[in-house]
Amino acid sequence: MPPKPAKDVPKKPPPQVARPPISDSSLMYIPDDAIEGFQERIETGIDWTLIETAARHHRELCQTDLPTITFTEALQNKIKKSIFNGFLDEESGLTLDQQWELLLPITLWDNEKFANEEGQTCFNSINCITDDMVKLIKKTVKIGDRNVLRREIKAASVLRVNDTQMTELDSGLLDFQNLVNLNLCGNYLSEVDGKLLPPGIRSLELQANRIRDVGTFVEFLPFDLLYLGLARNFLENEYIESLARLPFHITVLDLSDNDIYHLEPLLDVLARLPNMRALLLAGNPCAVCAGYSRTTLMRLPRLKWLDSREVLPTDRSAEPFEPHPDDLRSAYFNFTIFRVMSAAQPPKPEKGAVTTFHVELELPLLDAKRRKFLMFRNNESLIEMLPPPEDEEWPTNKVPSLFIESKSALDTETSPHESDIYNHLTAKNSREIVNFTTFESNRIQWNKVMNFQEPAVRIFCPDLIALRDTFRTIVTVRLIYSVTVAGKQGKPDKKSAHSIKQPGEQRVVLASIKCHLRQPDWSQHSQHFHWDDSLGTNDAIHWGDGDLSVLQYSQAPVKVTKGKQETDIGSSRQLPPENLTCHFGFGIDTLRA
Repeated sequence: MPPKPAKDVPKKPPPQVARPPISDSSLMYIPDDAIEGFQERIETGIDWTLIETAARHHRELCQTDLPTITFTEALQNKIKKSIFNGFLDEESGLTLDQQWELLLPITLWDNEKFANEEGQTCFNSINCITDDMVKLIKKTVKIGDRNVLRREIKAASVLRVNDTQMTELDSGLLDFQNLVNLNLCGNYLSEVDGKLLPPGIRSLELQANRIRDVGTFVEFLPFDLLYLGLARNFLENEYIESLARLPFHITVLDLSDNDIYHLEPLLDVLARLPNMRALLLAGNPCAVCAGYSRTTLMRLPRLKWLDSREVLPTDRSAEPFEPHPDDLRSAYFNFTIFRVMSAAQPPKPEKGAVTTFHVELELPLLDAKRRKFLMFRNNESLIEMLPPPEDEEWPTNKVPSLFIESKSALDTETSPHESDIYNHLTAKNSREIVNFTTFESNRIQWNKVMNFQEPAVRIFCPDLIALRDTFRTIVTVRLIYSVTVAGKQGKPDKKSAHSIKQPGEQRVVLASIKCHLRQPDWSQHSQHFHWDDSLGTNDAIHWGDGDLSVLQYSQAPVKVTKGKQETDIGSSRQLPPENLTCHFGFGIDTLRA
């Protein structure tokens, strides 16, 4: 008999995702009765990364009254600080040959051999006015005419007048008719007069200025413009509609590190740019929502690059995708402890005491309750004290003896890593509440390799600005050992209404680790950090694109398979290190194809 045709089995609907309720006026809305300055109090004591500290300083200067400095003045000021100056200065007491043979070699030698990394960065920033500066100087010296250098600068195809406090353009820019690449980054430009731009410009870099609205100049940009950089400005959703009028040939658009919050209105605008192939949005609040990458790639099918990552076929979904509205205005922040290894084995506690290890993560920007707490209070401190208990016999200063001091009670064979740090326990005040600044992992027992639940901390974030700013900070991770004495039921006492003794806890911080977070990458689940006590610093090492989660450690000796070299298996399974080592990961949930 022929086989019976298979019946169409109806597909089961996908399970419903349990979503916390999100109000449209969640944390972006500031009520009228909020105490002034609450946002500043939220950010008090935040340890920002070096890049973010510099950006915030520049942003504060942009909002002050600034003296007017034109393009011509800014260019002259930059030339005076550069190696060009001696070859353009008519009043210099040295000839061009003397400048070339004496001063220039000494200047270049000092920078190369004796300047530190910061000094070299400043030197390169000052002397990047155009490409091949030494070559132009050599040509000038060979001809023996300073005017040659002036003409060569104006005939250059690349011009960089960055970090010069420029506030406006002037007609002096039209003297550079051969310009292809113009860099005006790190200035105080609020508007750009497109009529003053040479028509041949293909790349215009305006990063780190104070531009809020491109509508005043977008229609006057050069017709053949291919690249426009607007990162680190003041762009918000209110002014993005004019982006649709960018030049027809625009191919690369950099909008990173602005304040664009809502993703869908932005994508509606960018979809009208027919030739855009690369887009940078990282650093905007909209770029940390759960549906960011999948929605962007669906709405902009011609994109080849997103946030400096090549878009692969596997990044796009073959089926139509309609994001849930909550996926565009929220995400989950995940902190994962991959492993803690080789912590010194603690001594044996007294009977009735429990010893545990856990990790604390300090994230003051993310907790909604903390924001609400500060929104309506003037308190500078987030530490409160509970009222003292009614029991007069509460042992405020007495700390129970928790350890057996006799060495005979310790198994020396099983605890070779005994450390003095466990003798420095301090009592935790159970009446002290640190409001909404720290998050704890689960507590586990000691082991040579300690694994915690994954993720160790998971925080729902409907405030995308707070989530974005969290990845601009240096967060503190603490490995804590604690000893807890369980509370005991006492006999009824006529003198006291309370017969229950509160539990006591002692703890010590084994490691306090600083992790310099970076912008989340939509193509990576998380960013990983390595720390061990042999580094000699509290700063953890960023692991780049490496995946620490795939490493495997065994407490037993690694067995080598016959016929295989030891190096063949060492990468998959290895002995734990001898010194205290911690592996962490930070990331956000992202919808994937």
